[in-house]
This record gives sequence, C-alpha cells and structure tokens, in this order.
Amino acid sequence: MQDYYETLQVHPKADAETIRAAYERLRERYSPAKLEGVAEELQVLARRQRDEIERAYTVLGDVTRRVGYDAEVANRPPLPAAAPPPGPSSDVDDERLDYRPLPPARRQERDTSFNPQPLLPQQQVRASNAARNRPAGRTPEGVRPLWLVPAMIVAGATFVIVLVTLLTTMLGPQPPAAQPSGPQVLDPNAPTGVPTMGVAEISGQFEAQIVAAKQVANAAPTNPQAWIELGNLLYDSVVVLHERLDRGDEAVQAAYVARLPRWLEAVDAYSKALAIAPTNAVARADLATSLCYYGQGVQDQSYVQRGIAAAEQALKDRPEEGRALLSAGICYAVADPPQTSQALAQWQKLVVQPNAEPTLVFQARQLIQKYSR
Repeated sequence: MQDYYETLQVHPKADAETIRAAYERLRERYSPAKLEGVAEELQVLARRQRDEIERAYTVLGDVTRRVGYDAEVANRPPLPAAAPPPGPSSDVDDERLDYRPLPPARRQERDTSFNPQPLLPQQQVRASNAARNRPAGRTPEGVRPLWLVPAMIVAGATFVIVLVTLLTTMLGPQPPAAQPSGPQVLDPNAPTGVPTMGVAEISGQFEAQIVAAKQVANAAPTNPQAWIELGNLLYDSVVVLHERLDRGDEAVQAAYVARLPRWLEAVDAYSKALAIAPTNAVARADLATSLCYYGQGVQDQSYVQRGIAAAEQALKDRPEEGRALLSAGICYAVADPPQTSQALAQWQKLVVQPNAEPTLVFQARQLIQKYSR
C-alpha cells in the first residue's frame, strides 16, 4: 500500500501547511513543462510520480480523509519478520563474527561459494578479548555506530571551513563581521571611507560553505539542523545582495536577479528541516521570508501569500519568537498592496521584548524607520 507521507516527503505529524508546501514543491518539480524533450520513458515515470503525489495529497490534504488514513495505518497488522540473513548459525559466539568490510564485488555477481559472513580465527578472538580485558559477546569488533559517518563528514566540513576562515583572516584583508542568518539591514549611520567588497566578492563569499553544507545535509538527511544550516547559507548568499539594492548599483541588481532562484533553494532546505521538526518556528520564519523576498523579486504575489501563511504559523507556534515577528513584518510590507500597519505592529512587538536578540531589535528599528516615512 502506498505510504502517502513518504510520497510527499513529510513527517506523519506534519501540519497542514507543511503538507501543502511539500505537495506544491513536488508538483512543480514534476511539472510536464520541465520534462519537454526528455526521453519517453522518463516522461512515463514522471506522470506516474505525479499521479502518486496527487493521490497522496487528496488524502493528506483533507482533514477527514487524513484522520481515516492515519487510523487505517495504525490498525494495519505488522509485517512478517524478515528471514535472517545467510550466515553462521545462532549458536556461534558473536565474538567470532568478522565484521570487517567485505572485499569489493567490482560490479560483478559474487560466486555462489562466497561466504558473506566469515569468522575470525579463534586465536585472534582470544587475543582481542585479552587486549580489551572484557568477556566475549559484547560489541563485535569493527561495528560502527550509525551516526559515525555523518559525524565524521560534519567534523571534516567544519574543519575545512574553519581552516579557510583562519587562513583568510591571517593572510588577507579583514572581512566584515559575519551576520546571523535571517534578514539583514545595513546601518545607515555606519562610518564612511571603509573599503567595501565588490559584487564578485559579495557573491562568492558563501559558495564554498554552501557546497560543504550540501554534502553534510545529503549525508545526514534525517538531521534537521543540517538542512537548516544549508538553508541559512543559501539565505545569506542572497540577502547580502538584497540589502544593497537601494544603492542603485546596476551590477548588484543584475547579480541579485540572477540569484533569485536561490530563495527557493533555501525554501526547499527549510521545508526538509520542517518535515523532520515541524514545530521549529525559526526555520519556518526564515522559510516565510525567503518566499516573500522571492515573490517580491519575481512579482508573484502567490509566493508572498504563502510566506505570510508560513510566518503566521510560526507566530502561532511561538508568539514571542523574534525571528517570526521580524519575518511576518517583512512579508506584510512586501505584499501588494503593502500591509504597512500590520508590519509596523509586528516590529514594534519585537522592539519592546525584554529578552529579544539585539541584532533583531536593531533590524526591526531600521525597518520601522524605513516604512514610517
């Protein structure tokens, strides 16, 4: 039976907005317009996938049908236990199992006499037990925790990023202070005469980190924080251009237009995080701002309305979350027609919060000053 949650790539506890966003993203991904000119067999597979997506959303997008489907899944009898893999009998001490990687098959079918679970020599087992000073029958040598490979990848990527940052700091000019993830606003009272980065430097400063973050997220697809970090880097790589649009620099404007699709890449990364952690209000707020900025850039209010809905959901989940207040105000401000009074109300709430993040308060004040003129 088709698993509708798996088809839409959402968690069984995902809310209605998350399910709708996942459906729209997948429907756009398999749009017939994007498959023009490809092989017929690929078009057949895409049509089949679209049909499955439509069936899944027909059920999960309807509250009543979804409740019935969840009840059916809960009452479904468990699958029969899988047959044990071929190997030594259960009476063999697990300490003798050789868990080292098997030799590569080199894209060839293994011989029927090949033993997929060899045993260690008894002498080697006794020596290993003595070295560890523990009885046999515990953790077999060579078994690696499931989290070890993703953790090693994360550690390696972090080391590379830190090393590059350190070398840049020591050997090159001092870069401007890094901004936190989320909408950034330049300080109009900042001192002048300080050398600024060119468009190429602005555009390229996040690229290596984005490549590393994509590798980490793909290696640990069930880790919501990995997708959030990727979304943050994609977000920041566009917002550094967006915040300079008011200066009238044609090169910046051209670079921003070329990078507009990256807002949707950030939306996709945040959506994957929310499919795993649906109540993460900060990720939902940044997803909302990404949608609204993209809708503003391509002059498509449907994206802005989706962003407003996501921001309001973030506020519903956590009414005092500063990022959600800031994002909701931005989405109200870029709507057509602008909902300026609602935007100012959200930013005012943020400014008066006693424990609000100072950077967010600064941004809110700048936006209040800009939209109160």
